[in-house]
Amino acid sequence: MAEGQSNRNSRLAWWAERLGVLLVLPTLAVLFAGGVYAIADAVLAPTPAAQRPGFIDTVLASRAVVAAIRLAIIFGAVFIVVSVVALIARGQWLIRVGPVQVSEQVSDIDAENQRLRASLDNAQEIIDDLRQDLIKTGRVVNQATQDPGEPG
Repeated sequence: MAEGQSNRNSRLAWWAERLGVLLVLPTLAVLFAGGVYAIADAVLAPTPAAQRPGFIDTVLASRAVVAAIRLAIIFGAVFIVVSVVALIARGQWLIRVGPVQVSEQVSDIDAENQRLRASLDNAQEIIDDLRQDLIKTGRVVNQATQDPGEPG
């Protein structure tokens, strides 16, 4: 039973790893293509000039600044994708999202689950022993309370 469960878990982990690769590689390729497009568009496209430029208009008038902002957004997206995949692979996933926080990691919960199952098995053995003792005690009580004149 344990060997079958272990084999199933290893196959599941193998498929999860392959699925992660199948999802991450195309995502990274799309993000890379988006980065190339963002840089090319920022450098090659004409930038409109405002008639009365403000501070932001002045800063964003430079093609290099626009390209840098776009690259920062793309690198941020790549970082998020790679981080999520790495956390999933380590079994940690998200511990905190905004105001919601998970108190324990998944691996801690699995260990606690195994410990509780072992404790339950031990308690079940003790209960079975106590039932057998109760049956024996009931027989002894029945024999002791029978009338001495009655055949036993």
